[in-house]
Amino acid sequence: MIIAKWNRELFEDMRKGGLTAASCTVSVWEGFQATINNIADTAKLMRENDDLVRPVYTTEDIHKAKAENKTGIILSFQNAHAFEDQIGYVEIFKKLGVGIVQMCYNTQNLVGTGCYERDGGLSGFGREIVAEMNRVGIMCDLSHVGSKTSEEVILEY
Repeated sequence: MIIAKWNRELFEDMRKGGLTAASCTVSVWEGFQATINNIADTAKLMRENDDLVRPVYTTEDIHKAKAENKTGIILSFQNAHAFEDQIGYVEIFKKLGVGIVQMCYNTQNLVGTGCYERDGGLSGFGREIVAEMNRVGIMCDLSHVGSKTSEEVILEY
């Protein structure tokens, strides 16, 4: 995952490096509205640089990016915080291009426990989030997540 100040220079470096696809973060601690704003800003930036990048919604988009000598951009979260307490937000974010969500970022959230905490695993809400992510096709990222939470996400798959 890349947390960076996205700009044309970064996209040019991706092309120079031969990067076919990148998981690029649009949310860490932002709530729903701030994440939507980040996605809108990112979509605009990708449109302005469509000679270098393309959005990724499906695996086929990654193949297209490679064939076009572009970098496919997979929108991702480094924390499930943007879902707030709404299961329905999962599908909305998928439709907007989010393909990967890290369950927690070091500390506990409504979904589960991060690696800095005494690991209580997934919450009941977290199990619902994982099920919904599976249903709509968002990958569960287990970096920065506690070991019990990781294990429980894997078992939910």
